[in-house]
Amino acid sequence: MALRDLLRSREGRPTLYRQPWSETSNPLVAEARSQTLAIQQLQLWLRLAYSALALAALLAYWGFSDNQNVAVGIVSVALCAIALMVVIVLRTGIRNGRANVEAMLRELESSRKTSD
Repeated sequence: MALRDLLRSREGRPTLYRQPWSETSNPLVAEARSQTLAIQQLQLWLRLAYSALALAALLAYWGFSDNQNVAVGIVSVALCAIALMVVIVLRTGIRNGRANVEAMLRELESSRKTSD
């Protein structure tokens, strides 16, 4: 008996087979998965916004530390403000999205317990 035979069900499908999220019969599971993927994309954008904020802050420091580059300092402070607003919006979206996914998972857990 081979390991391959141990990992197969009677129907011939692997026992470790996971049904794709898009093919699930429960729309709440598919929605939770799609929102989780969206949150992951927002986290990528948040890291980029943090990087932009740090670069703008360094540029502002450089602009104001040398008296000849005050214009660069002013522009970079404006960029800092914009990057900070983007960070705040993204963090709020991620926090609310996580709360929404957790609520969906609690609903799924409660419906699973009642069906068992």
